Amino acid sequence: MRGTLRPELGVVGRLITARALREIAFGAMAIVLPIEWRAAGLSLPAIGLLFTIALAGSATLAMLLGRLLDRVGRRRILFIASGLWVVTTPLLYSSHLVVLVIVALVGSLSPNGKEVGPFLAVEQAALAQVYAGRTRVRAYAWFNLIGYTSTALGALLVGVLGLVGGGRGSVELFHGVIVGYGAIGLIQVILYARLPSTVEVPMRQESGAHAPLAYTPSHSVRRFVYTLSGLFTLDALGAGFIVQGLLAAWFHARFGLNLAQLGGIFFGTNLLSGLSSLGAERLAARFGLLNTMVFTHLPSNLLLVLVPLMPTAGLAVTVLLLRHLLSQMDVPTRQAYTMAIVGPRDRAYMASWTNGVRHYGTAAAPLLSGALLALPAAGLPFLIAGALKIVYDLTLYGIFRRIPIAHAEDR
Repeated sequence: MRGTLRPELGVVGRLITARALREIAFGAMAIVLPIEWRAAGLSLPAIGLLFTIALAGSATLAMLLGRLLDRVGRRRILFIASGLWVVTTPLLYSSHLVVLVIVALVGSLSPNGKEVGPFLAVEQAALAQVYAGRTRVRAYAWFNLIGYTSTALGALLVGVLGLVGGGRGSVELFHGVIVGYGAIGLIQVILYARLPSTVEVPMRQESGAHAPLAYTPSHSVRRFVYTLSGLFTLDALGAGFIVQGLLAAWFHARFGLNLAQLGGIFFGTNLLSGLSSLGAERLAARFGLLNTMVFTHLPSNLLLVLVPLMPTAGLAVTVLLLRHLLSQMDVPTRQAYTMAIVGPRDRAYMASWTNGVRHYGTAAAPLLSGALLALPAAGLPFLIAGALKIVYDLTLYGIFRRIPIAHAEDR
């Protein structure tokens, strides 16, 4: 990131710090919560329901903010979302399903150890103002590396604490993670309150009683947004069958793995996911954004299908790790691609929709996946996920391979 990533270091530094802390929290909670909920008597379908509600609530919030984000203000949105995180954290001490549903709807509950809420959409649009062209892909690659590495550290933290506790869950561990989760939300409130105004897009001055409350996208922008949103929903639907929380529950039920072992596994998957994103810039420069998105994603999905077919925990984990060597090369290229095919004023709308609908897609699956994992043929979620993601790859390539990128250098 030498030289080329110097602009607005104060903005980028705060965004990176906030994301790193947020992903550590998500990575830890995605493992601890399902195990603790199981110990409290919640069934796999009930856990799947909570995950579905959490993702659907996050998606709804992002979609509602799509046209209003730059009117309300990016800093204000991030501040309010972090405040809700802090306020709802104490409710996680409850084991009552209704209380947990409330947290899932308005809090920041991550089923897969990755982004929920409006955070990523706002940060993605803000970074697009700072970087352009190939540098934008590099910025997203490093931003994602930091995110995945932090998620991995969250999983590792759980593994270490579980190992100290003899590989078993404990009330002390659970309560300690909850306190840390709330503290990270509070730090985010402070960081976002100190963001400078340069993260905002200057709005055109409109006078009169009929000045619009939200910007209106053009027909061509809406067409791009809706088409990509539909495709990303399909991809996310596949991902929803294998969210990290349910994978942790599956490995625990299938092979009897404990918290220490699960923490090590998801430390590895998230670390490899982050490292894989670093290869995206070089591949995109040589083969193009779209080709990199599609042709690194396809083999990772084929490996996903193989995971439940492995007869031992060691082989299943090995195939899962191999999958994550390739699985996230499409993420920084996808983020750069969506920002490059629309202009600067359309990016908050594009980011809100394309990130929000992914939560809808993911939300539709955990409830069904939780039920399927309880069946003897527990490998079905992996097979369904792989098939849906392969269809997404081929359809995306077929539709967009001839569409030019018009705004790669816009800041």
